[in-house]
Amino acid sequence: MATNIAKIDTDKLSEQIRQEIETFNQRKKQDSQWFVLKLVMGFFSIILLAIVLIFSFYILLNNNKFPPEVIISAGSALFVDILGLIISVWKIVLNPNSITKLEPLTKVDHEDVTGT
Repeated sequence: MATNIAKIDTDKLSEQIRQEIETFNQRKKQDSQWFVLKLVMGFFSIILLAIVLIFSFYILLNNNKFPPEVIISAGSALFVDILGLIISVWKIVLNPNSITKLEPLTKVDHEDVTGT
C-alpha cells in the first residue's frame, strides 16, 4: 500500500514538473515574440516619425507656398507625433513593469532537497 502511495506521489510530482516546464517554455517563447514585436514597432515608428518630420519641416520652412490650414496641420502633426512617440516609447519600451521576468516555476524547499 505504501509503495502505491509513493508511486502516486512520484507520478503526481513528475506531472507537476512536466507542466511547469511546459509553462516556462511557453512564457519564454511568448517573451521572445513580444521582444521581436517591440523591435519591429520601434523601427517602424522611427521610420514613420522621420517621414512626418521631413514633410512637416518642408511645409513649415516653405510656408509661403502653402495655405494657412496646411501650415497649421503640419505644425500640429509635428507636435502630436513627437509627443506620441515619447509617450509610447515610455509606456511600451522603458516602463520596467512591461518587461516580463522569467523565473523558475518550481518551488523547491530546502527540506525537500536535504530531507531534514
